[in-house]
Order: sequence, then structure tokens, then C-alpha cells
Amino acid sequence: MALFHSFWTALLMILFVLIIARAWSRKRVAQYEAAARIPLEEEHTADGSGKDG
Repeated sequence: MALFHSFWTALLMILFVLIIARAWSRKRVAQYEAAARIPLEEEHTADGSGKDG
């Protein structure tokens, strides 16, 4: 049973490191910058007014 727990811990640690490496990847900088600008952009409604209500 201890072998199973050791394997499971190592697997989760590797998974964690891979997720962190992907999140900090230089290839994703443009995608993150675009996502960061989303709240600052105007919303466009069906009538084109750009305002709610």
C-alpha cells in the first residue's frame, strides 16, 4: 500500500509541475494578454449601442 501512495504522490507532483510549466510558458503570453484586455473592451449589443439597458 505504501508503494501505491508513493506512486500516486509522484504522479500528482509531476502533473502539478507540468501545469505550472504550461501556465508560465512564453508561447501563451499573447493569449494571456488578450484575455487580460477582455474586461476593458466595450460590449457590443444587438443594436450596436455598446451599453447595457
